[in-house]
Amino acid sequence: MNKISLQLTEKLAFFLASLCFCQSLSATVISTAVTAEAYTVSYPEPDKGWREHDAGMEYASALTRSEIYDTSVYADAYIEANARGVAILSMNKYEASAASGSATISYQLENDSSLAQQFDLRFSPLSGYLQAYCADPEDLFKDGSGSRLPCAADDFSSASYAAKILLNDELIWSSMASVRSDIIGVDVVTEGAVLGVFDAETYSYRWDTQWFDLPLGVFEPNEKLNLVYSVSVVTDGKASLDGTATCEPFNCSYPENNAFAEYGFLQSINWPESIFQFSTSSISVNEPIHLGLLGLAALLIIRLKRND
Repeated sequence: MNKISLQLTEKLAFFLASLCFCQSLSATVISTAVTAEAYTVSYPEPDKGWREHDAGMEYASALTRSEIYDTSVYADAYIEANARGVAILSMNKYEASAASGSATISYQLENDSSLAQQFDLRFSPLSGYLQAYCADPEDLFKDGSGSRLPCAADDFSSASYAAKILLNDELIWSSMASVRSDIIGVDVVTEGAVLGVFDAETYSYRWDTQWFDLPLGVFEPNEKLNLVYSVSVVTDGKASLDGTATCEPFNCSYPENNAFAEYGFLQSINWPESIFQFSTSSISVNEPIHLGLLGLAALLIIRLKRND
């Protein structure tokens, strides 16, 4: 092969290499928004209840406690969230009460590259647990000791969470779990991504920190995407109140139908890394272009042979 053919070969190699778009590119996070909302209610009488509601940016807390009957009739809700994707929801209900709360974290991103890019998301719901049971006369069952009695009549206790991620208003990830105790027994329901396992001895559903890799799709230059992560948690139930309307204040006895829920954990508000980790990659040359390049390469090889 002469000098000219070698130069042509080198040019061909350079030409093919220059058409491989495989560099990693970044996107611009235009804005983030965080909201939190907490709600609690206690029902010390069938026709009367104390309610409390709180809403705010990144933090909300509510507490409801009976002012007439046993102070164990109360519910509390604590929520904290931040722009790094951390969502902490803690709900507790005791006896005739309920607690609920929600957190929403939204992101708007833009492809600031001159090329179309594949966007991906690495995400973690962190750890948590649900627990629901009826009478606990020794007040020790939650800690793994003591006794638990069956639910009476139509009493029940339940704890649940529901989480989802929307991309441009379309659902791309979801997870739901609930634990309910009643006179029949205990029932556990899950939908979407299953985060944990049920422990029959403690009537609890628990999960550890885990990560999910979600492809978000291909976005053109300057195209924007909106991502919304929302979580809601509810602890609810019913405790028999027969005879409590006439009992002495702070001296009433009825089933301690308790429920607890934690989605995330308090220490995670200072989690060292973002819970929402976005990444982008440029799009490889598509198949029709590959075929064209092969044809061009074949023509150049024929030309080289003729020169030889």
